[in-house]
Amino acid sequence: MLKFIVASVFLLLLTNIVVLAGVAYNRSGDPLLTIELTERELPIVVSAGSKDENSGTTLSLKWHILSPDKDPEYLSTTYGSSAWLDDEKLTELGFDMKKFKSEPDKYRHRTSHLATEAVLVLEYQGDAYLKALAFVKEKEEQLRLMVAEYPGDERLANDLNNYVEQLTRLKVTQSRLYVVDAGLDVQALIDKYAGNNNYLLARGEIGLGWNEDDVSGRISQLYIRQVHVPLPLSEQLVTLANGEAYASNRNSSIPPRYKVRLNIGKRLEPWIESVTKMESSE
Repeated sequence: MLKFIVASVFLLLLTNIVVLAGVAYNRSGDPLLTIELTERELPIVVSAGSKDENSGTTLSLKWHILSPDKDPEYLSTTYGSSAWLDDEKLTELGFDMKKFKSEPDKYRHRTSHLATEAVLVLEYQGDAYLKALAFVKEKEEQLRLMVAEYPGDERLANDLNNYVEQLTRLKVTQSRLYVVDAGLDVQALIDKYAGNNNYLLARGEIGLGWNEDDVSGRISQLYIRQVHVPLPLSEQLVTLANGEAYASNRNSSIPPRYKVRLNIGKRLEPWIESVTKMESSE
């Protein structure tokens, strides 16, 4: 029994040493990327709830992709496909698209095995977000004209209400972080995007999906799901949130209350450098 206890303690210590060494390596030197995000992209999901608690606070990373459909009901989605994730990009990521397309019956039910790890590029408040904003605004304007012409059409009225709500969320509460690219060469992506503070690199998984005989790529997961905020920064966040939960899917949601400066280290793992209060004009 004593040997077992000693071995368990040694294993725990060794594990902690490995974890701490990994954290130290990730944060050594200058950050690969630095980006400033708001509560829209990083809402609080777990709060310490007490100044005596030393576990800190956890933030959830919210992101989207643009639907490849020409006239989607919802343009911004998560864990799906996008126009940039085409056959050329999937081939670059290591998928044999010619084989999958020529033998769809052989592979369509094996999608869980047809996935690859890649480095995903997330763009903050860039072209993808502006495209989503312009598309939803145009749809809202078109539907307003149609409702005025056909005031008794309940379907048109519902569609208009849907796009009015989407536009409100896009403008005020929804995350402005969109996945816009992916690759296998970390350094190549760093060279391409490191000069702009509006990009975030994160490891994730890209898989394949079938719609009848058509095969397409889709983002299966992003490995960065949450970001831990240690004390004393977590106390700032809890104070700014004032016990009121932030929810981007509610039309009555409050505007973001804080900004977070996020660093990305050598292992593409994030850590928070600072937290600041957002002004009402931002």
